Amino acid sequence: MSTFAVTNPNTGQVEETFDSLTAEEIPGVIERADQAFRQWRDTPMQKRSEILSKAAEIFDSRAEELADIIGHEMGKPKQQGVNEAKKVAMTARWFAENAPGFLETTELPEAQGADSTYVKHEPLGVLLGIMPWNFPYNQVARFVLPNLMVGNAVMMKQAAICPKSSQTFQEILEEAGLPKGTYTNVYLNSSDAEEVLKDFRVKGVSLTGSEGAGASVAGIAAKYLKKSVLELGGNDPAVVLDTDDVEALAQKLVTLRTANAGQVCTSPKRFIVLEDVYDDFVAAAKRAVENVTVGEYDGEDTDMGPLSSEGARDEVVERIQQAAKDGATLHFGGEKLDRPGWFMSPALLTDIDEDSDLGCNELFGPAVMVFKAEDEDDAVRLANNTQYGLMASVWTTDAERGRRVADRIEAGMTFVNTHMDSSPEFPFGGINNSGYGRENAQWALKEFTNEKLYRVNG
Repeated sequence: MSTFAVTNPNTGQVEETFDSLTAEEIPGVIERADQAFRQWRDTPMQKRSEILSKAAEIFDSRAEELADIIGHEMGKPKQQGVNEAKKVAMTARWFAENAPGFLETTELPEAQGADSTYVKHEPLGVLLGIMPWNFPYNQVARFVLPNLMVGNAVMMKQAAICPKSSQTFQEILEEAGLPKGTYTNVYLNSSDAEEVLKDFRVKGVSLTGSEGAGASVAGIAAKYLKKSVLELGGNDPAVVLDTDDVEALAQKLVTLRTANAGQVCTSPKRFIVLEDVYDDFVAAAKRAVENVTVGEYDGEDTDMGPLSSEGARDEVVERIQQAAKDGATLHFGGEKLDRPGWFMSPALLTDIDEDSDLGCNELFGPAVMVFKAEDEDDAVRLANNTQYGLMASVWTTDAERGRRVADRIEAGMTFVNTHMDSSPEFPFGGINNSGYGRENAQWALKEFTNEKLYRVNG
């Protein structure tokens, strides 16, 4: 039997293992989830809100402990882990307070031919979540919490390197009062996803992960006529038009790029800088990259921890080094560090061929890549020269100019003078190879509902 395992990326040592679910056990898990759903869908909305509010209190109170768990699982620096746990608490509170209003029956008074026409937003049933390791709590929360408020039940397959945090998430919800079976953490092998989705009682799937995983799961979902939502990768541009403080802007963008060791779908992966700012920006970015302190997740001065696994670290280093061999200029870093664990130095590259591997494909690691644009039109062209479309940002001292350029960039989310923002109040999701569907806000509440029409005549 294969195992899920906590392999500490700070040391390279295996600390705990967990047996994965066998194919024979899957029907029983689905049955329990389906039975739980049939009770949960009839639970009053006020009670659902009370449970999520209680869960928020627990996430807040256990934030330090929760940060330590994922620090051991995937290496997230301690304060970033604490912030993630508190963000889950904020998300739980937002949906507890706001979901009831968004899920109220929608009256259609102008519809003709009946005395009353309205739409009820009803739950579908059991859903499968397939979530990654880079935000072990928040990625789960963005999918699970709104769907619990809708009245759905969830089976959650978390990444194999995060088995302890995924089980803890279930324990917190149940401690808050969620009936057993309504949310189930399953140590499901990826190869068994079809065994779950082919079951009629499972009504949909949401996946956050790679393009390959997304294409595979979407194909399985289509085969069995199941709704799917995909949040995949990105090669997100940060377009620098102008600035009155090059040093501060370069530092801000480098900090964003190296957060979570660059292992963020919405990380600004391509800095596209107008040529009149370019030289000063590159020099400032080099200073910022050189000053990043790499250390263990709980180090007092740590800015960037290890990468999630040895394989992830080695792939990032190999692709950076290959880019340099192919003609890119490697100004700093991009090397394995000679110490236990999966550490590397953050990198700064320029002169990257926009049609090369790093120009076209997502690099899930701490590499700052700066591209020179001749003018505003060229910057927009470079920004849109991608098959992805997750997040983009525009940086300028002129907000109206920023709005105009943002309007021309093709992405699911485009910001001016900020990047990597997400919050339960506004939607999250991409287009093209970055996936489809939306998380957060009222959009999340409608992804897996039966928009059931009623027409009533007296």
